[in-house]
Amino acid sequence: MSELFKYLRPDSLQKLQDSFSVVAQAPIRICGRDGSPLTGESEIGAAPSASEPPGLRSEDGRLEVPILLDCEVVGRVSGPGYENDPAQAERIATLLRLMANVIGRLCDRTAELHDRVEELAALHHLTAEFATQRDLQHLLDLITASASKVLRAKACSIRLLSDDHRELVIKAVHNLSGWYLDKGPIPLSESQIDQEVLGKLQPVYIADERNDPRVLYPAEARREGIVSALCAPLVFRGRAEGVIRVYMSELHEFDWFETSLLQAMAAQAAAAIVNARLYAEAVQAEETRRQLRLAAEVQRGMIPAEPPRLEGWDIGAVYVPCYELGGDFYDFIHLPKDNMGLAIADVVGKGVRASLLMASVRASLRAHAVNIYEMSRILSLVNRDLCADSLASDFTTLFYGVLDRSTGRLTYSNAGHSTPLLYKGGQWRRLTAGGGVLGIDPQATWTQEAVDLKKGDLLLLYTDGLTEAMNFEDKPFGLERVQAAASAALAVHSTAEQIVKHVLWEMRRFAGLQSRLDDLTLVALRAQ
Repeated sequence: MSELFKYLRPDSLQKLQDSFSVVAQAPIRICGRDGSPLTGESEIGAAPSASEPPGLRSEDGRLEVPILLDCEVVGRVSGPGYENDPAQAERIATLLRLMANVIGRLCDRTAELHDRVEELAALHHLTAEFATQRDLQHLLDLITASASKVLRAKACSIRLLSDDHRELVIKAVHNLSGWYLDKGPIPLSESQIDQEVLGKLQPVYIADERNDPRVLYPAEARREGIVSALCAPLVFRGRAEGVIRVYMSELHEFDWFETSLLQAMAAQAAAAIVNARLYAEAVQAEETRRQLRLAAEVQRGMIPAEPPRLEGWDIGAVYVPCYELGGDFYDFIHLPKDNMGLAIADVVGKGVRASLLMASVRASLRAHAVNIYEMSRILSLVNRDLCADSLASDFTTLFYGVLDRSTGRLTYSNAGHSTPLLYKGGQWRRLTAGGGVLGIDPQATWTQEAVDLKKGDLLLLYTDGLTEAMNFEDKPFGLERVQAAASAALAVHSTAEQIVKHVLWEMRRFAGLQSRLDDLTLVALRAQ
């Protein structure tokens, strides 16, 4: 396209050339930057065309030529009649026609300028709406109405790609009848025009929808009164979202500015679609976060707010979930005859699923622990519940023991949980009785063992989030560092709470700024 056509239409250039050729009595041509002609040859001395009426004599004998704008008279230019000098009168008439033509062209360009201002105002209005409006349907309806108005189109529609990108689904329309919209689906595989638009991400012009072989429904277009159309892609950051199409009720060739304007509106529509999608996702994410916060509050209610205070015993505990919801838990279960159940567990996974499974395991343990004192039997019942109510991929590690507070005897069984550490007589010992994890084999069995806790003895229960915490060299914190940290705290006669805090501090000092990938729970039980 020549640069001149951005400013003057081809028919305007032709008329100006014809007029000046007549005045100059020479074959003038208007050419592009490369010298190629942009207009046809002018006929020197030819009679004025119908669009350029000849000079007319007024009642007082003067010559007058009308100034036309869109075939309507908006003014006149006049000159002396020279009734006695026909040659001079013809020269004056030629100049008047030229002057009327130039003034008409200027009026036409001014009218076009007014149109451009109106179009830019429409774009500004759309931009302002986008800044404040969150309703996507309202924005799409506004775009179709604005495009129809500023392009003086019969109608406009916006169609978006379906989730599977196989069909274009109508989302907004202006001034199209219901029966036309119900004419049938528009599969992308069958629509050549839309394939070209979305494939090249460029506008496609349809001169006449009534007989264009690329159009899927030409008969319906004829009945609807649709002739010419222009289709542009809705593109945001290189990704196609759909198409916008304006329809004309007569043959119309869209100029450069009209095409650019539709592309600008298409870009606005694409941005609105993506922004609305992101806003909806943000709202959904915030709702999910709210639900997670509520669920986390419920879960925190299942974790003891503070360890029980028991005469002769000092208990400390810390629970640090990796996410708002975690799969670790510990529990103290008050039992008859001066007994207390002590549990710590680690459910596979993290987040919502792990927290739900944790609640299920906790409820099952509490239900069976109240009436049964055989540790292996309790683990078997919890295991059967978990196997019956969860997926094959769900499993849990669990340490459960019952402490006789009066004698200091701890009877325990460990279902695949991180090995508890017992500090007794200045030495560390690992409690290994038990078996495999819960939730895999409904027929699994566990062993149990009893140990006697005396004054000064310390029992440490923990989840693997403590021992498997990594530093920047990808080295784990490990059991030896846990024992060393606890021993250091014991050396200064720390309380159970001070011991768990010191171990946690040493772990964090070891891991540094490395992000944690697992929940962490630590419980200390010390005989006084």
